[in-house]
Amino acid sequence: MSVPTFHNLSFYSDPSANVQRYKDLIKSFESIYHDTPDFISRSPGRVNLIGDHIDYSYFSALPMAIETDVIGAVKVLPGSNEVVLHNTDPAFARESFVLPAEGQVVEIDKSKFSWASYFKCGYIVAQKYIQEKGNHQQPFNGLLILFDGTVPTGGGLSSSAAFCVATTMAVLRANGVTQISKEDLTRITVVSEHYVGVNNGGMDQCASIYGERDKALLIQFQPKLEGQAFAFPVVKPNDMVFLITNSLVQANKKETAPVNYNLRAVEVAVAAEVLAKQFNLKLLQDSNLGTGQLRGFMETYYLQEKGVPLWNNDIDQGIIQLNGVLALLEKIFDSEEKKSGHFYTTENTAKVLGLSTEEFQEKFLSQFPVRYQYLKLYQRSKHVYSESLRVLETLKLLREQTDGARFLSEFGRLMNESQESLSSQFETSREELATLCQVALSHGSYGSRITGAGFGGSVVHLLTTDKVETVQRELREKYYKKQFPNITEEEIQAAMTVSKSGLGTCVLEKTDGSWDF
Repeated sequence: MSVPTFHNLSFYSDPSANVQRYKDLIKSFESIYHDTPDFISRSPGRVNLIGDHIDYSYFSALPMAIETDVIGAVKVLPGSNEVVLHNTDPAFARESFVLPAEGQVVEIDKSKFSWASYFKCGYIVAQKYIQEKGNHQQPFNGLLILFDGTVPTGGGLSSSAAFCVATTMAVLRANGVTQISKEDLTRITVVSEHYVGVNNGGMDQCASIYGERDKALLIQFQPKLEGQAFAFPVVKPNDMVFLITNSLVQANKKETAPVNYNLRAVEVAVAAEVLAKQFNLKLLQDSNLGTGQLRGFMETYYLQEKGVPLWNNDIDQGIIQLNGVLALLEKIFDSEEKKSGHFYTTENTAKVLGLSTEEFQEKFLSQFPVRYQYLKLYQRSKHVYSESLRVLETLKLLREQTDGARFLSEFGRLMNESQESLSSQFETSREELATLCQVALSHGSYGSRITGAGFGGSVVHLLTTDKVETVQRELREKYYKKQFPNITEEEIQAAMTVSKSGLGTCVLEKTDGSWDF
């Protein structure tokens, strides 16, 4: 299935509501560059409904693409070696750089980090894809681009993934790649943010690319990365909706990665190797760090110790196996010191794995910046396995065609359990996020949880349409006005979005030389 091309705004649920935004984009482009763009590249944000921080252990997640997005108007400059970037948001200053003369891969100067660094992430993976295909005559074309985004930066809705994917599509299209499969675009963009030192998984990019209107996605990472769309049950008499609330506490993955995102990725990788060591199991070294990972441990354990394969589409078997590995954790982490994490210093953990301190550092700590006193292996692995169990339990609800009332109750419970695990086991929550959850749950939310990386960002709430107004009113008074006394009504409204699932990545082209909007 290829990334689609459109000639109008029909990919939005309400095209007319987006017309002025696109007209303003074209007008601003022409004012800045004194030229007209050739096409527009677009990729949406996403909200993860359940299954956070398990993608880099290759367990499935349940996100959906949303209609907030990043769009980029692009002018191709054949024969030029300059790339010029502007953004409609004045917080992002003009950037430009010169392409290497011989088509070498663009480099990122990590001493001068800016929003252009993320653009270069998308540019690099597009460059490599084109060169791997061997269908490009050097040099690459120059570009003039104007970006506009409605995905809040640092809001936990994958603004960086949306930006990188939109960038990749822009570079591909500008250099002759008029068709690319969603599978290939996902494969090349999942590593894009690695170039700025963020050790992410692939859920964000996959959700952004595979999104479908009125459907959510099961994102699978094994045996291959792909998205499978499914519909929610019908809820009567009031429709089910998701309210996304931005805490307005920014979670900058790049700045906080060494103690937050990257550290969690290291901890789950180390946990997998420690678990494998208990049974003398050799794991496939296929994590982002080039180590074993927690799904790999589980698969190897069940195959070699129990003589059975890991579940495939048998959800009931998967639930049994995940409960089994959760019980196994209690036996392996058999002391309070190990469960608290205080046992797992660099030196002690290296010794458990039969490595020198230097070997441990080289294997786990050399690729991405990380800072810690000790590693919380029990808590992190318990979250990964229990969160994966909650994903399967949600799928079971959906496949059983559960009636609307039961779905709201059961899925809400799973969302709340997920929030508790993210708070206590994975420690990605903070006071502001907990307050958003508590206020919403007290006034009609069935389930409320952090969505995305956490450490700030947004919370997603499961509601019915009759409860939206009440929950928004209470959040306005008990969170936004208390937390931010000088906040405006416009800013509050922008921070609360009743989400609709949206279409994934696409390209917008002119019709007979003019824009059809």
